[in-house]
Amino acid sequence: MAGDVAVIGAGAAGLSAGLRLAEAGAQVTVYEAAARAGGRMRTETLEGALVDVGVQLVSTSHTALFELARSAGARRMLRSSPGRDAVWRKGRANPITYGSVASMATSSALPATLKLKIVGRYLPFLTTKARTLEANDPAGSGGVAHDDESIGAWGRRELGSDFVELLVYPLLASYYGALPEQTSAGVYHALARMGMDVSVYGATGGFGALAGALLGAAESAGARYAPATEVTHIDATSTGVVLQTSSGEARHDAAVVAVPAPVAARLLAGEELGAWLSRVRVEPTMTIAYRMDRPFPGDYFGLSFPRGDAIGDRVVALCVQSRKLGGMVPAGGDALVALPAPTATASLLAMPDAAAADATVATLEKAVPGISSRVTSARAFRFDHGYTIFEPGYLRHLARFDAAWLPARVAIAGDYTLAPSVEGAVRSGERAARRVLASGLRG
Repeated sequence: MAGDVAVIGAGAAGLSAGLRLAEAGAQVTVYEAAARAGGRMRTETLEGALVDVGVQLVSTSHTALFELARSAGARRMLRSSPGRDAVWRKGRANPITYGSVASMATSSALPATLKLKIVGRYLPFLTTKARTLEANDPAGSGGVAHDDESIGAWGRRELGSDFVELLVYPLLASYYGALPEQTSAGVYHALARMGMDVSVYGATGGFGALAGALLGAAESAGARYAPATEVTHIDATSTGVVLQTSSGEARHDAAVVAVPAPVAARLLAGEELGAWLSRVRVEPTMTIAYRMDRPFPGDYFGLSFPRGDAIGDRVVALCVQSRKLGGMVPAGGDALVALPAPTATASLLAMPDAAAADATVATLEKAVPGISSRVTSARAFRFDHGYTIFEPGYLRHLARFDAAWLPARVAIAGDYTLAPSVEGAVRSGERAARRVLASGLRG
């Protein structure tokens, strides 16, 4: 046996750690404060339509996630998505395929001068000065060298405002909940290198179904799942851990703490660790799902809105669920997910759900006239710990982390320890599993 391990949190990091530990022979208990596993890998049903309200797509760069799905017998759930998107510019949707240099070079979404700068300056930069960068480990692959300024400042100086507003902002605000001025240049360059040659994938049944498959595989390997069980404190010694939970006390040989940094800071003592965790910036978010009584017009999955106008200052993207994978939405209708602009999130979170949904669809009317009359129902979804912000200097902060600050049989996991993505969370969970397995549990 490899010992008795608690995994606290059943998001992507916790599911990854739990499955790998169970496969290694550990007795695993996965504690989750929410009623179900998945975290932002969450799928809801809205009038018969499957709606991903958190994670929308993953890419071929998410190699650890693909391998984890394979281990769980769920690899076939990840299916290729068309990857067609559009950018709102000059009053219309302009098609573009992110990750395709050819598409960006020909798309009407980008001005001719910007396309020339991308081909003549940015692509050569990515293949020379940024050639070592890895989006799944930006701190460990040389991103620290580009960490002293934001991509907003770097982009305006080197390539101009159109680069920041039409390429950088839509990507960061849609998928990472961050502004260009809040994001380390090293992180964006790593993402851009990854995006030079990727394909995108959705999950059959939604990403919530994939999370369920990962949990099911861990349970089949012997793990126990404790949903709706909040861990409120951890006492760690050289021989094990004692958890205080909403259902009582629990003792284990080791623990993986796979929760957002602010929650980890409340659970774990230690001056150095507490100071390090307090430096992690985590922002809440909201997504709003709409059910429509007819298919959405336009042959694209994501429609991005640059900031600086009446739409983009409220909504950064609209995700059309029927354009992701077949089978998500019954024939004859559609389902949309609206992602608020980071600068609008606080005001929407302060509203009741219905008011936030009404305000957002009223904004979308400017791009899709008549959309309000086609909506048959709407729901808002709140994520208290929605996004980790990898701001300038954060990669240096990651590089300063010292595992010696942790108790011998405790590991932490989460996207904030590696990269701000599902892939970062999965890899961090696997790394945490290796740490506790190497801490003397075997034998």
